[in-house]
Amino acid sequence: MGNFLTDEIYVDKHGDEDHLPDTWTYFRVTSVTGLGNPEGTEGSTIQVCRLKWPTFEDVPPVVDTPGIVALAVAWEAVNTALKNWGIDREESIFIGVRDRPENPYDK
Repeated sequence: MGNFLTDEIYVDKHGDEDHLPDTWTYFRVTSVTGLGNPEGTEGSTIQVCRLKWPTFEDVPPVVDTPGIVALAVAWEAVNTALKNWGIDREESIFIGVRDRPENPYDK
């Protein structure tokens, strides 16, 4: 079996508790190997992607922020990608982590 990636999973309720669940947006933030730097280390790539509910499958596009070298830079790059989808990370709720195969065929 191959390597696994760890996703941070969030939900954005779009700022209004009166919205129905189908207006919520789920997304993941994942450190992946990039530019020769292993996932989870400085200089690795941060990946951001919206997710389908309830399967948590990726909803393209997957946005890579290659060569992130510090937490502050990663935070800004991720927030920029999310804003393009109308998501405010500051208002989003962290709901957990999941490990998934790096290669989807390793399920």
